[in-house]
Amino acid sequence: MAPRGTRAAMTAGTALTALVLAGCAGGDSGGASGTVEIEFFQSKSESIAIVDQLIEEFEATHDGITVTQTSVPDPLTVLQSRLAKGDVPDVLAMNVSNLNDIATSGLLKDLSGTAAAQAVDNEGAQEYADELGVPDATVAIPWAVNAQVVLYDVDQFAELGLTAPTTWDEFIATAQSVKDAGSEPFTFTWKDSWTAKLVFNSVAGSLQGPDFWSGLQDGDVTFAESPAYTETTEKLLELKSLAQPDPFGTTYDDGNVAFANGDSVMYVQGTWAIPEIRATNPDKNIGTFVLPVGDTAEDSVLLSGPDSVLSIADGSPHAEAAQEFVDFLLGAEAQKTFTEDQFLFSVRDDVPSSDEALTALKTDWLDEGRNAMYPDSMVRGSSNMAALVQQFLLDEDSDGFLTSLDADFAANGVK
Repeated sequence: MAPRGTRAAMTAGTALTALVLAGCAGGDSGGASGTVEIEFFQSKSESIAIVDQLIEEFEATHDGITVTQTSVPDPLTVLQSRLAKGDVPDVLAMNVSNLNDIATSGLLKDLSGTAAAQAVDNEGAQEYADELGVPDATVAIPWAVNAQVVLYDVDQFAELGLTAPTTWDEFIATAQSVKDAGSEPFTFTWKDSWTAKLVFNSVAGSLQGPDFWSGLQDGDVTFAESPAYTETTEKLLELKSLAQPDPFGTTYDDGNVAFANGDSVMYVQGTWAIPEIRATNPDKNIGTFVLPVGDTAEDSVLLSGPDSVLSIADGSPHAEAAQEFVDFLLGAEAQKTFTEDQFLFSVRDDVPSSDEALTALKTDWLDEGRNAMYPDSMVRGSSNMAALVQQFLLDEDSDGFLTSLDADFAANGVK
């Protein structure tokens, strides 16, 4: 999406150039006017435009503070390079899977007791961020909560006489019915390894049970010896048999366009993809259901967790202004604006989901506690899990894959 408003997000090249020039100028971001300038480094390319809007709203009510948004390709690599040089953005919004890498740098401020921290009602999301952070401190606050689901074309479902499945057998039968009718049941986007991992997460998340990761951390269980993960590999290969002709040549962007244009009836993705799909086809009638994995509806859980987390640099010379901005982002109005635009769930109880595609997920799953964190939640950014899943889907070597997951966790797991 192209940025709207007066502030365009900085590309990787212009961002780094600006940083060099700022360094040559002595690094004083105040300027002759006395205005405090803070940098907001955020990793969600889908949210560039809405962040520009939020910045404008913040600046309109906070005289003397301006905010510059930085959004770059490969944000973790860029951010780690900057941290190594002591060049820490004032405010950071990062993918939760990268939090542990940054939190352990010791460069993030403890936000315990701040207005932003007190605004978070989703205790599970905050506990998860704290677990990936540092002991006895809150260095990251969930900005919003996402969900990983099956998106489906409501109109095509109606034409084919289909209803949302609630068991694995029903799910496979639904896909087969679509195929028998001459359409593609799925668009899988496995050219991008993270989306291969996404499908893996969707299946394993319900099968592994609530205690698998703590057992893995304690050394009591392994991927290779887990019946749940053996079953996961079997189910992934069953889904592969129902894929479109070239899933490994299809990117995430390709998949969004394909589903928007009706090239497939279902799309295993996160709610975060809906804005991109509707950008292609504003009239797309999208439904959602939780990917079912078992013999009954009760066997499945909704995969949900912090979509991004917010942090403040501990050494920021503008910590007060940075805190005002983070407090603003966690306010009810900003939460409503951001989550509605991004098809996410607010971390505040007083900001409900207004979109029909999300309402049932909130009331029937999240509010009822029928949710779980992502299976890749307890690994650092150095993990090779995404590539391992992608390779497994290519070579179908289940034993080798599970053994590789154990080795990956031994090297990159959050212990």
